[in-house]
Amino acid sequence: MERTDDSLESLEALEAEAAALEAASARRGGLPGARRALLIQGPLVALLAVVMMLVGHGGSGAAASAAAPSAPPAKLALLSPHLDPPAQASGPVEAYVTIRNGGGSADRLLDVTTPWATTVRLVDASGHAQPWITVPAGSSVTLRPGGLHLELSGLRRTPKLHDVIQLDLTFAQSGTVHSFAPVGPANTLTVEDVMHAMDYMDRLPPEK
Repeated sequence: MERTDDSLESLEALEAEAAALEAASARRGGLPGARRALLIQGPLVALLAVVMMLVGHGGSGAAASAAAPSAPPAKLALLSPHLDPPAQASGPVEAYVTIRNGGGSADRLLDVTTPWATTVRLVDASGHAQPWITVPAGSSVTLRPGGLHLELSGLRRTPKLHDVIQLDLTFAQSGTVHSFAPVGPANTLTVEDVMHAMDYMDRLPPEK
């Protein structure tokens, strides 16, 4: 704004100077185009001011665009989810899964829910609850027996061998990712098992 005000003041000064020269030249009978030549310079001054302002803004935009781009987001996959058959009818059940992050940013597992239990905790090998786990970019975290794992308690129904358990894992960046885990060995689900489980999303399926 200061540059535009300065250009207007310059234009007014040129106008006054041109008028004086025009009057003087008229008295002397020469330089009839003096006023016109000076007035042509006025718009040029204003145009130059505008161009300078645009260049200034363009430079700022170029500097901003030259800033380092943000890292690609996290890209998660849940591999080999499965649960141990419960040792006791009313006891907790342990669940395991490998979380692979193929993206460019780390993500954090914040919460896990299931229709099968009132509570799911992330616990370490000593049974201490953990508030979250970080899955680094380009890396994997495996929840396994004897290490970090999920513990389902407050069971609404005791899972049996070959039942399929819905697990909903919520991440800080990626939101909620749904998974289906067999009770028993990993990687034993069939397409039919998954399709049947999806028919009862977010609720307990009928007992077998």
